[in-house]
Amino acid sequence: MESRNPLPRVDIAHFDTNFFDSKDRFEAWNENMGVLFDLLAPDGSVPKHDMTAQIDVCNLGDAVFGVTRAQSQFFSRDERRVARDGMDHILVQVFLEGGGVASSDDRINPGDMLIIDLDQPHEMLNTDFANLTMVLPRELHPHLSGLLAEFHGRRLGPDNPMVPFVAEHMCSLWKHVPEMDMGHAGIALKGTLGLLETWLTHESKLTEDVSPEVSLAVGKSIFRYIDQNLGEQLSPELLARTFRISRSQLYRIFAPHGGVSRYIQERRLRRSLHMLSNAVHNGMSIGAIGFACGFSSESQFSKSFKNRYRISPSEARNVGQAAAEANAAGPETMASEMPEFTAWIKSLGR
Repeated sequence: MESRNPLPRVDIAHFDTNFFDSKDRFEAWNENMGVLFDLLAPDGSVPKHDMTAQIDVCNLGDAVFGVTRAQSQFFSRDERRVARDGMDHILVQVFLEGGGVASSDDRINPGDMLIIDLDQPHEMLNTDFANLTMVLPRELHPHLSGLLAEFHGRRLGPDNPMVPFVAEHMCSLWKHVPEMDMGHAGIALKGTLGLLETWLTHESKLTEDVSPEVSLAVGKSIFRYIDQNLGEQLSPELLARTFRISRSQLYRIFAPHGGVSRYIQERRLRRSLHMLSNAVHNGMSIGAIGFACGFSSESQFSKSFKNRYRISPSEARNVGQAAAEANAAGPETMASEMPEFTAWIKSLGR
C-alpha cells in the first residue's frame, strides 16, 4: 500500500537586525515592518542607523503569524497611507513584553490584546516590546474581520477573562507551530479563528443589549448603505426613513462618530483620497472624483479636502502617481527582492 505524500512543514522565517551592519539595520527593519507601518524613532525623527529588532514568523496560508521584538519606536498609518497602500488586513496582537500608548490613548501592558484594522488610521508609541501578531486578510475572513474592526485601536485587557484565555491559546499555537505540517496548521488556525469569532460575537451582543432599541445589525446596515451611496444626497431624514428608525435612534448610532453629517463627510473624503491615490482613476478629473464622492462642486470638494488632509486633491494625486511609479517593477522582480515577511503579507488573500 502506497503512503500518501506528506504535506509540507509550516514555513518559518527569521529576521534579525544583528545580521546587518549597524548603518544598515534600520533600513533592513523598515523593509520588513514598513509593509504595515511608517516607522519613526520615539522622538519623531527618522533613525539614521542602528536598530534592534527581530521577527520570527510563519506562513499559515490564510494568515501570517509570529513574534516581533523591537526597541521603542513610533508606528503609524495616516489616512494617506491607508488610501495609498491598499492593505486590507486585520492585526490581532498579544503583548508578551512591554507595550505603549495607542491612538485611542489606551495604555497597552503585557498580557493585553490590541486589534489594528489596517483600513483605519492608527498610531502607537511603543516601549521596548515583544508581541505575538496574527495578520488576517479581510476578504478571507470577512465576518470575523467585521467583528475585530469594532475594537480597532482599543486595549482588550485581562479584566475580561476571555482575553487571557484567547491570548494563551494563541501563544500555545505559536509554541506548537514548528511541530506542524500545513494540514495540522490549517486545522489549528481554523480553531483559533473560530474561538475569536465566537467570543467577539458574544461581546457584540452584550454591547447591543446595553441599548436594545438601537440594533447593532441596523447600525452596520446603515454604514454599508452610506458607503454604497456616497455619490447620492444623504441626510439624517433619508436614513431614518429608509431604515424605519427614529431620528433619536439614528443620532445614538452615530454619536461615537461625531454625528451623522460628520460621518458621511469623513467617508466621502476617505473615498476621494483612495480614488486620487489609485492609478485606476487617473482618467477622471478632480471635479469628477469630487462629484462621484458626493460633493456638489469642485471648489467645495477642494476646500474640504485641503482642510482635512492639508494638501490639495491634485497634490494627493501626484503623491499617488509617484508611489505607483516607484513600484513599477514587475511583480516577479519585486517578489524576488522582498523579504519573506513582506512577500507573505502582500500575498495574503491573493
